[in-house]
Amino acid sequence: MLREQLDRLWTYKTRPGVLNFLNGWINALRWQRLPEMDRLGEFLFRHIEGIAAYCDHLVRFGVVESINTTIKAVLRRARGMRDEQMLLLKLKWTTAHPIRSARDLAAFLTAQPLHSNR
Repeated sequence: MLREQLDRLWTYKTRPGVLNFLNGWINALRWQRLPEMDRLGEFLFRHIEGIAAYCDHLVRFGVVESINTTIKAVLRRARGMRDEQMLLLKLKWTTAHPIRSARDLAAFLTAQPLHSNR
């Protein structure tokens, strides 16, 4: 029953609505006294910002999965590449919106600062 109730989470349109629903749902989990359900509640609460961001930007999960798969394929093919700017350009090329005009091409080719994890 709790799993079916959790499906309603994606119907909320505001961040406070999501937070209120999730708090109530996690309170209902406490009555179950199951360690797995406690871990699920903790996991959802740790990721509340990402879940609440769905209210602001309604992105279909299929689109996100498609982009993630494309990025993984580019990274797999780029094994050994030393130039981070070239890798970023390849990622932008495969995931960017279609280039329809010269202005779109110029915006695509403009250099943007890299944020490396190194």
